[in-house]
Amino acid sequence: MLGEMTTAREKPSRRMCAGCGQRAAADELERLVVGPSAPFVAVDLGRRLGGRGVSVHPTRRCVRSATVRGGLRRALRGVAQIEPESVERMIVAQLEQRIVGLLSSAWRRRRLALGGEAVRAALQANLGDLLIRAEDSRGRGEELVRAARALGCATATWGTKASLGDAFGRSELGVLLLTDRGIARAVLDCLSHIETLSEDG
Repeated sequence: MLGEMTTAREKPSRRMCAGCGQRAAADELERLVVGPSAPFVAVDLGRRLGGRGVSVHPTRRCVRSATVRGGLRRALRGVAQIEPESVERMIVAQLEQRIVGLLSSAWRRRRLALGGEAVRAALQANLGDLLIRAEDSRGRGEELVRAARALGCATATWGTKASLGDAFGRSELGVLLLTDRGIARAVLDCLSHIETLSEDG
């Protein structure tokens, strides 16, 4: 049937990881672009920047291999020496910035509930695709996580009450609830990359 056909244009783009040498779908890798001046390496989440680029799995093992002896080191030859930890921090910072952007977009589209009472009301209305609880949130936050899971809503822990609050002009924010499946999926993808980057595998 026509609906089952896959054209070359629809096939997912694949790239080689500059660390481990394995090929993977482009969205499983982070693109790093090498420039002639400091900071010499930029993270290209949108894959729109020009210049020499290398792709790498967002794991410590691959980032460190790419930086110390792999494709990133070769791309940087004669330009600069970059510490693996600085590349890891850059990737995490860009992913966290993307999460804030996604949450802000959901807020503008009225697809985000902020704070305990608003989250509770949304869950009671059987709404919710992703509940995010601040790492230092206790009590009510944990209770809302249990309620969300009982409804089949995804949950994640990220940021602090201060950092979540800062993103929305509040002093503190312990919990929020996304009610947009597409944005929730994109946020979870970013959080997954951040998590794998903190692992040794």
